[in-house]
Amino acid sequence: MTAPVAGLFWTPYADWIYTVVSLSGLMLITWLVLGRSSGS
Repeated sequence: MTAPVAGLFWTPYADWIYTVVSLSGLMLITWLVLGRSSGS
């Protein structure tokens, strides 16, 4: 990982990025679970 990239994740935006990634992951898991449940 290069210095500029590492510095980017240690800016105030780190919390925002972490929140977006976490929500996206939860939405993806929920979509997969609901999709498989309704599909069956």
